[in-house]
Amino acid sequence: MRPEDVLLLPFVFAIGAVVGSFANVCIHRMPRGESVVSPRSRCPGCATPIAASDNVPILSWLLLRGRCRACRAPISPRYPLVEALVGALFFAAAFLHGFGPLALAGAILATAAVILTATDLEARVLPDEVTLGVLALGLLVAAWRDLPAVRADGLAGFAGHLLPAAAGAAFGAALVWGVGEAYRLVRGAEGMGFGDVKMIAMIGAFVGPAGVLLTLFLASAVGTVFAGLPALARNVAWSISCAAARGSAERASREGRRRGLLLSPDGEVRAAGGRWLEIPGAVPEGSPIEAAGPVARPVVAFARLARRRAAAGRSTAFGRLAVEDETGEFFRVLAARGGAVPGGLLVLLSRVDVPFGVYLAVASLVAWQWGGRALELLAAGLVIPGRSLLP
Repeated sequence: MRPEDVLLLPFVFAIGAVVGSFANVCIHRMPRGESVVSPRSRCPGCATPIAASDNVPILSWLLLRGRCRACRAPISPRYPLVEALVGALFFAAAFLHGFGPLALAGAILATAAVILTATDLEARVLPDEVTLGVLALGLLVAAWRDLPAVRADGLAGFAGHLLPAAAGAAFGAALVWGVGEAYRLVRGAEGMGFGDVKMIAMIGAFVGPAGVLLTLFLASAVGTVFAGLPALARNVAWSISCAAARGSAERASREGRRRGLLLSPDGEVRAAGGRWLEIPGAVPEGSPIEAAGPVARPVVAFARLARRRAAAGRSTAFGRLAVEDETGEFFRVLAARGGAVPGGLLVLLSRVDVPFGVYLAVASLVAWQWGGRALELLAAGLVIPGRSLLP
């Protein structure tokens, strides 16, 4: 990068933050089937349209102290974090690869990875608008990189980037779909959602066929290595919550609203948190938990067991409670812990299902940035399909 280009990097960060603001819109609306174009941005709490002066990425959230100007409802810190993250990824792409199609490819893939990570974590959805739309953008950027060769050699010039990008998309989709179908035939259950198939096709358009294999390897390795870290963090957080809840009935209610729910000795919901209330059919505070709908029955059954054990002075923990409605639109795997506290029974709930799309998103960025050099070391001089796509 030329010294004078460094002066443009703050503007690149600002552009990335603006893109991150749009990414927030996609994260919030796409899983709900809403348009990302209209209506204009509005407060999730009171639905008041957000003024342009209050919609400046990162700065507006800080100046408003994380609250809506109209109703003072809290605004999730996810919004400035996504804006800052996408801005930083744009900055890194330009800093490492200059101003050109290579950096643009990295910025596009990174933005898609952020959106898909958030939607997969929050709603287990990988929107087609992102996977298929960014797949098309990946092919367009690859064609742009081939333009000098096309001017010199005609259509044969597309063999440099566009053909490897198309081959990567096709190979990734075929490979993941084939693995999923084989699992379904052997085990009789879905092994890989079709959203993952489209996502790996999108990634393949940026990393090529060999990069697809590297991405899948990294995603599997990251998933295996880091599966235990959330469990450790959860146990630490739960231990702190239980210790705090034993202090008084007021603290128990506070922890119930933060991390699950608090039940009275006769089974009435005294305090309810978001992890409980998001379940279809969950009953609000003041209602008996036994009145909850069928989707919430696994948690109700756990609470029933935990109440019996708490009467004997024992706590109860369970690692996997599958909570799903008939349509499959709502699906959670929850870990739960129950124990006696002042005021009744504290039930702590935590989501433990991390979709594979999250690992794919992280692995794709690692494979794009460092995969080229890794593949060269592994190939020992052999021609690598799609190596030209990678830095």
